Amino acid sequence: MIRNPKRWGRLGRTKATMVGAMLVSVASVGLTTTAASAGTKPAPLVVGAMFPFTGAKAILSTWGTHGVATGVYAVNAAGGVLGHQLTYTYADDAADPADALPAFRQLMLHHPTFMVGPFSPTIESVINQFVPNNVVDFMVGGLTTLDNNTNPYVFRTSSSDSNEAIAMAYYAISKGWKTAVMLFDNSANSQGFVPPLMAAYKALGGTIQANEVINPGASSYTSTLTSAFQNNPQVVFDSMDSATAATLFHDAQQLGYQNRPWIGDDLQSSAKGPYAAAFNPSTVSTDLIAALPATPSGAGYTTFLKEYGLRFGKKATVWPTAFNEYDSIVIASLAMTLANSTNPKVWVKDVTKVSNPPGTMCSSYPQCLALLKKHVKINYEGAAGNDNFNQFHNVFSGFQFLGFDSSLNTHQVAFVTPAELASVVAKEAKK
Repeated sequence: MIRNPKRWGRLGRTKATMVGAMLVSVASVGLTTTAASAGTKPAPLVVGAMFPFTGAKAILSTWGTHGVATGVYAVNAAGGVLGHQLTYTYADDAADPADALPAFRQLMLHHPTFMVGPFSPTIESVINQFVPNNVVDFMVGGLTTLDNNTNPYVFRTSSSDSNEAIAMAYYAISKGWKTAVMLFDNSANSQGFVPPLMAAYKALGGTIQANEVINPGASSYTSTLTSAFQNNPQVVFDSMDSATAATLFHDAQQLGYQNRPWIGDDLQSSAKGPYAAAFNPSTVSTDLIAALPATPSGAGYTTFLKEYGLRFGKKATVWPTAFNEYDSIVIASLAMTLANSTNPKVWVKDVTKVSNPPGTMCSSYPQCLALLKKHVKINYEGAAGNDNFNQFHNVFSGFQFLGFDSSLNTHQVAFVTPAELASVVAKEAKK
């Protein structure tokens, strides 16, 4: 999805509320900001970011903070925005919808000019807060309920889970796997995969033998698995949190069901991650597969990698979605420059003017900034892709499929293009 990024277990209410309301200092996650010198430069503009620093999905904060830090670094290195340097601050939502609003309110105390995040699980808890608080948001993840987003202050630089689901179906059918079972947990985000995946798989000639809704945190999934696999499916589609996967994968291995492909979403994609570690070690190199937005390419991505290396070191791990957060910061900075204003009410209307065609293509903040100063209409081609927002402020991309070797490192096994996704949508329309 970055699918997009997703199904989070809840913390205990007392602990979750305390954690969700906690504002995470930049120093606590090993990052630094650039602040303007008092009395010599305009006050810095604050980028607020809301990620899960605690809880079952704390890894997503690593993804998000690296992207934010790289974007801020790139913009500040080129002189900032209208004379302002950018700084950033983080809030922890623990990936829990119940704690998102307290975290958001804490973040607002720092008066951010715009926000990056949250990830899919918590966006719906705060989506109605952006306009009243006059803050533009660039969310992360593939939540399908935002496919028809009408909030003028919300943008998404990662492809929808609907497209990821279609890609999963397309890949399975291309391999000749025409019977499947679905094992998705009961979170809204996971269940958002189900309708588009079922529709695409059926449109391509596949048969869904079972669609099991997984309740997270159970001590055993033996009965659920026995029921799901009674007709010997050729492929499994799955999505769940890592703790649930550890139990379910163990039970599936004991029952002999991990001898066929298991196709999961981007949560399953981490090299040496918890999903790969929980899978049958004798079949992980052949049967565990993860779908996620394709690794970008082109000048925008090359620029991102350069900035990322300067910020974190040339050998630093490039985390998933980092290019999405980076693009969000560059786009917002360009929009403010075009509008000649840091007031979100003014520059929000310029987001699509700097990101969408027509215009002269540019792929770095300095390059685009130079064109804007010459009053040239630009079309930012970002690290994540073309970043052309549709009327619902969504973008589209191809998807890659990763396999694992015996050491649990990943490698690409397939790629589904945007054109191939469109062909599936066309077939669905004819059904």
